[in-house]
Amino acid sequence: MKTAILGSILLLAIPISVQAAEKDLHGTWKQVSQSQKVLDTGEVRAGRGKAPKAYMVFTPDGRVMAVNTSDKRPKPESMAKITDQQRIELFNTMNAYAGTYTLEGSKLTRRYEVTHNEVTDRSGVSEIKIEGRKLTLVNVPGRSTMDGKMVQTITVWEKVQAPAKK
Repeated sequence: MKTAILGSILLLAIPISVQAAEKDLHGTWKQVSQSQKVLDTGEVRAGRGKAPKAYMVFTPDGRVMAVNTSDKRPKPESMAKITDQQRIELFNTMNAYAGTYTLEGSKLTRRYEVTHNEVTDRSGVSEIKIEGRKLTLVNVPGRSTMDGKMVQTITVWEKVQAPAKK
C-alpha cells in the first residue's frame, strides 16, 4: 500500500515539475550573448556581433515572438532618405518571427507562422536550461539566416523585469 501511494505521488509530481519549468519560461527575455559554431570550419563567431539587440516573448497560451538585430546596422538619415542598399543591409542584419512553441522536458520547439524572410517551413529546436533569470538555448544545427552557413547557435537570455505598476 505504501509503495502504491508513493508511486502515485511520484507520478503526480512529474507533470508539476514540467509545468513549473514552462511557467518559468513565460515572459520577456533580452539577449545577453550569442555565439555560433560554423560546422564546416569549426570557426566560433559572434553570430550577430558583440552587442546584438534581441527580445523574445513566451506566453502561457503557447505563443512565441522574437526580434533579433545585429550590432552593426546602417543608420539611415530618415525614412525619406533611406537607400535601397540600406534597406538590404537592414533586412540582412535581422531575424524576426512569431508562432507557437512546445516544451517537452528540456527540448523547446518553436514553429514559425510568420518570419521576416517568409521562410516558415522550418522549426527552431533547442535544448534549454533555465537558471534563475538566465535562459540558455542551444539550437540544433541549422542554416544561419545571415549567410546560409550551417551553424550551431548558443544564445543566453536574461528575463526582463516587469515594469513597476503605477
